[in-house]
Amino acid sequence: MSGTSEARSGWRPSRTVKIVSVLLLLIVWTAMANSWTDKGCSLPQGYAFVISHGGSPDRDQGCEDEPGGPAYTDQYYG
Repeated sequence: MSGTSEARSGWRPSRTVKIVSVLLLLIVWTAMANSWTDKGCSLPQGYAFVISHGGSPDRDQGCEDEPGGPAYTDQYYG
């Protein structure tokens, strides 16, 4: 009977697999956020833009200097 209960429960990732997966996700997220810093945005803004814009910036997306700090624009030409 133990064979049927294992088949129903399915495969579960180990703790190590979960930790490695989260670390890889954070590395990819940081790399994509860093591509926003190349367009004039701060790194915290880059992390937010990766989520809100679905990844790296397009050619015409970036940030322009404003008195309160960099601000997003979809007409970036830098």
